[in-house]
Amino acid sequence: MVQDPLNRFIATINTHFPLAGKSVLEIGCGKGRVTRDLAAFAREVIATDPDATAIAAARGSVPADNVTFIVTEDGLPSAPPASFDAVLYTLSLHHVPEAAMVASLQKAGQLLRPGGVIIVVEPGDGGSFNEAKQRFGAGSGDEGPLKAAATRAMQALPGWHLGDTILFQTHFLFDDEQDFCRSKLPDYQNLAAPEQQEVMAFLGQHKTDEGILLSSDRCLNILTKV
Repeated sequence: MVQDPLNRFIATINTHFPLAGKSVLEIGCGKGRVTRDLAAFAREVIATDPDATAIAAARGSVPADNVTFIVTEDGLPSAPPASFDAVLYTLSLHHVPEAAMVASLQKAGQLLRPGGVIIVVEPGDGGSFNEAKQRFGAGSGDEGPLKAAATRAMQALPGWHLGDTILFQTHFLFDDEQDFCRSKLPDYQNLAAPEQQEVMAFLGQHKTDEGILLSSDRCLNILTKV
């Protein structure tokens, strides 16, 4: 699987908050797909994730000298105030326990220099990959309630202005049906035969010369200090 083969994630961020010369804290870096692109533009990237296995994979795939990977449970490293120009939640705010979302954003804001921003990218609702999540439970399944909670937390953050949501779309490119099932639907073999046929028919609708291409909406939100 190739995630975001057209690099739309980083292009959208860079359009609305130019990263050149900036110090960025990335919360929820996973295996480093977005970290790699951040490193190509930003002066410095501190990338965190609670999953030590994911961090190990990220270190192996992103050898850039301006990146430091840290395993931390809540995504917020021990750093003095005014350490960063931007804090980026990479599809991760909705994974923070709902009761702790506002506190996480507040702590992130304390780490920013004057004029710094909190950037929150969350999954959107549209796109063929989201359809696969809702119909078949692919990937992380339906995250609607969690995404709604993340939006409420951003709206409730005292002393910060939430700008208009910027919608964009990324893609997932799978080699073939087996690659999709292996990556996003590991329980495929346990599905009843009619359900398996439905999955294959769905994937067939999205087959291209390069492989199976599924789209996923994303929502970019930028919070600025009032």
